[in-house]
Formats: sequence, structure tokens, C-alpha cells
Amino acid sequence: MKGKITIHHAAALVLFALVLSLAFFSGCGEKEVIKEVPVEVIVRDTITVTDTVTLEIIMVDSVYSSPDNITQGTFVQLTVSTTQMPGAGSDLTYAWSAAEGTIDHPDQDTVTWKAPDDEGAYTVRVTVSDGSYAGSGERILGVGMYAPTVTPYFVGDVLNGCACHQLDKVDPWSQTAHAHAWQTLQESGHPRASCEPCHSVQDTPGPVAGNSGYDDAPIEIFENVQCENCHGPASGHTPPNYPTEYEIFEVETCGKCHDGTHHPFLTEWLASPHNYDRYAHTSGSCAGCHDGVGAAIRLSGEAAAYPLNTFYGGGSIAERPDTSVYDYQNVVCQTCHDPHSADNPGQLRTVADVPLVTANGESPVVTEGGVGKLCMHCHHARRGPESQIANGYAHFGPHANPQADILSAKSAFHGVAPANYPWPGPSHLLVQNSCKTCHLATAEYGSGPGGAAVVGHEFIPKVEACVPCHGTIASFRDIPAAGDFDGNGQIEGLQDEVDGLLHLLEEALVADGLDTTGVGTLGALGDTTRSTVLQREAGYNLAYVEDDKSHGVHNPDYVVQLLQQSYLHLTGTLPRNAHIAAGDNRVVTNW
Repeated sequence: MKGKITIHHAAALVLFALVLSLAFFSGCGEKEVIKEVPVEVIVRDTITVTDTVTLEIIMVDSVYSSPDNITQGTFVQLTVSTTQMPGAGSDLTYAWSAAEGTIDHPDQDTVTWKAPDDEGAYTVRVTVSDGSYAGSGERILGVGMYAPTVTPYFVGDVLNGCACHQLDKVDPWSQTAHAHAWQTLQESGHPRASCEPCHSVQDTPGPVAGNSGYDDAPIEIFENVQCENCHGPASGHTPPNYPTEYEIFEVETCGKCHDGTHHPFLTEWLASPHNYDRYAHTSGSCAGCHDGVGAAIRLSGEAAAYPLNTFYGGGSIAERPDTSVYDYQNVVCQTCHDPHSADNPGQLRTVADVPLVTANGESPVVTEGGVGKLCMHCHHARRGPESQIANGYAHFGPHANPQADILSAKSAFHGVAPANYPWPGPSHLLVQNSCKTCHLATAEYGSGPGGAAVVGHEFIPKVEACVPCHGTIASFRDIPAAGDFDGNGQIEGLQDEVDGLLHLLEEALVADGLDTTGVGTLGALGDTTRSTVLQREAGYNLAYVEDDKSHGVHNPDYVVQLLQQSYLHLTGTLPRNAHIAAGDNRVVTNW
């Protein structure tokens, strides 16, 4: 077919848009579905343009059913209406299909479909062909429920709908609290309709009408928190064009439900340091902690089994998704918690033992600490002292956060004391669940600010966590030291005593000739032209304690002795007028 159309340019665009809109009904079949049609358009009576547009030869205008929602095991009649463009054959054939239920005479333009015995949304499809070209259409029917009117829509029934992922995702998920969220609500003593969006399959917050979730169809297949709560409506799901675990890594995926005065996880996380860590992602040796997606991959691979300075750690850990498709994330909920597994308390990714950096001739492994070991897989030193002391280093000291090392009384430079020196052992590492107990202190609903609960996800330690051991205090600095360790004539709080020792040691380094001009103490220690080996030996422990950031709280005995022995090693004398600590929980008066 060839036609010559004399119209103005604007009208030509309207015609072209109309023709393209006809292609909405995508054809399917073994032969060519569309036909190219040349069209001549005269623009403003001066220029003639010849172009081709594609037209659907056979179009399915509608698949009609009455009604579109029926009960289980009953019948409904469906009729297909088509339009044929010039070039189509006159004899049409019909092929109806449905994944479930049965169809009577599937080769006719009108058929009867018997619904299956299970509630849900079902799609009946038809293909119309003239032998050369074909068009297709479908109708969504609700069985025992409201027929969805938007696409994609929720299908529910995770045990059947997601059976392809049965072993690796569905079976582990079935053991999680999400799989029993509906029962939990009903047994709570206060089940309300306002609670249902977070305990069932539907859009949250603000349910979308017509999506066929529990808000439209309050039936069993939409109960509990299922795959679709996080991955989205699954109708038409065709792998691999579907969100993956790492493509739903935004914090809002969890935060849309895990927030509010009863459980303000999102609100607290937004104020936490984990929400503001936006550096070092692109480095392979950094992304295993600083990129939320990369850290999840590493932790899920049982991080304790892999070298400290590698991202994926080798082995069979999957590659991180391309950042051009999915950007780097902060340390979000899914970094630490596995949505699909309840193997560990709190659905944590790992509570495996934690290998520490080799130092002082040993390669220690943290086996204590309970669920706090999850934190230690990132919060530990990655650089030992020996190489830096011998050769210097631009970023002198351990890697920023040696908390696991100090808790364990490991990884500092022990060469500042005699070989038989009785270094103390772990301190707060032995508190039940270690990091979690102090940094994730919780409070029941009604007792927090404004009556809200406290869930500890700011990760900032609270003085309330100290009460069982230290009694009521207003500040961490109120916890008294066992002696005057910095020799200033006063027994102060532990943190003040430690700060005093740090100040003494830094002053001693400068007095010994450390050239800090323009670079500061750590910069000078890392430069072999500005520092001596002796200064670096004592200075490494200064950096180690400062980088821990707890001012001695994580292991008071170890920190005090480490600083006092470093001062003695550098100056040849212990801090004057100070109480000298030695061994576990021992205070010795000297001078």
C-alpha cells in the first residue's frame, strides 16, 4: 500500500504518532508480524518527504470476559476482538492458552475457561493468525479475589510463584520472621488494618489500587512478607530481566516498614556514621567494607575465611554488579542482615571468627564476642606495626579502626616492653555479644525520646549500656580510673587518664626530636627522614590508641599499659608520679 498525503507538518506528526500507537498490541508468531508502509508527506506545500512507518497487520483490540472475577472451579466466557489491516489474510485461526485452569475449544474466537481451585490472579492469552501474520492479547482474571487492573501486579503465594528459587532463597526465607509476619501481627493482641501493609504483600506505604495485593484481595496468598515486598510485583517476570538481590539494596527497601516510633531503624540509621561513609568505594581493597553491596558479598562468603586486604577474597564469591547499573551504597540494612536467611541471630550475614593482622609474631583469631563479631569483620586493623616501623608509611598506624584488636589485646607493637612482659588479655570483648551490647543499646516503646523506642541503629554507645556494670552515670568520662596513670596528681575518669597519657607520649616524641613541622605527628612518624626507628616504635602505639577512638574504654588495662610502656621505651623512664599498671586489673604505685 502506498499513499500520498498532503498535510502540514504538525498534522504529519499527529498521523505518525497515531500509526505508532497501533503497534501497542505486540504481535507474536513464527512469521513476520508487522509490515512497512511508505508514506509521502508534503510539509508546508514546499517539501515532500517519503518515509516508512510500521503497521500491525493483525491487531487484538480486546479480550472480553464477563465477569472478570469468579470463584474457584467456576467458568467464564472470553471473546477476542481483532482488526485486520490491508495485507492480512481473510482466514483467521485462534490459539488460546493459560498456565492454569482449562480452556474449552481453544481454537475458536470465543472460549470457556474453567478456573483452578486456588485463589489468585490468572492470565488467559490468545494468538490470532492468518498464516502469515499474527497478533496477540491477554486478559487477567481474578479467582476468589479482585482482578488486578494495573501491571505489573502482585501474584503472591511465594512457595509456588518463586519455585525456581526454592533451594537458595525460598527455603531459607521460610525460616525467617518475614515468613511468619502475618501470624505475628494476629498474635500481637492489637492487629489493625493500618499494620497490614507491612505484614502482607502490597505496596507500602500508600497501597496502589488495582495491584492485587492484600489491600485489593485480602486472601491467604498475600499474607506475610514475601519476595514481592522487596523485589516488586512479579507478574510477567521473565529472567533475567528482573531485580536481583543487589538491585534492591537501597535502605528504603527495608526502611519503608522498619521505621516509626515502635521500631525507628531507618530514622536512627539516617543519623548514623554508616549513612555518611562515602569514600574509598572504588578501591578493591576498601570496597569490602566501605561499599554496602561489596561488604554484603564479602560477609556472606564467611569473611573470616578470606585474606584481610582483599575485596572478594577469592574463592567462589560472586562479582559485584556493575556500578553503571547499580551504584555504590553506604553500609545499609542489607549489608549486615541477610533478607533470605535466619542461620544467624538477627539474620546477620555472619558471626564467623575474625582473623586479625599478623603482629608480634602471631596471627590471632577472635573467637569470642557473639554477634558483635559481625562488626569486627570491618572494625579491625589491616596493617601490622613491623613493616611501618622499619620502612615508614604515608598513612602511619593501623587502618583507622582497630577496635577488634584492642578488645582482644592484640596487634599493637609489643616490642616496647620486655619479651616476658605480662600484657593483659581481653576486657569488654568478654561482655555478652561485645560490640552489640554497648553500641546497640535498646529501649522499649514509650521510654525513648518522645516516647519512641530506641533500637540502637545510630551505633553510638549509650551510657545506659554501662549501668549493669558501672551503675548510673551521666557521661563515659564519669567512669573512674583505678589510679593516676598520667601522673598529674589526680585520679580522673579513665578516658581523661588515657588522654593524659596520649598527650605525655606525644610531647615526649617531639622532645626526642620528631620533626612535625607542617605534617603533624603521624605524618612525621611515617617519614623516615623525620623520625627514628625508636620514635616509630613508640609512635605506632600512639596512633593505634588514637585510631581506636574509645579513649581506652574498649580495653582499659591494655591501653594504659601500652601507653606507659611506650613512654618508658622512648624516654627511659615511666611517667613521673604516676600509678603504674601491669598485668590484668593490677595497679602498682611507683615513685
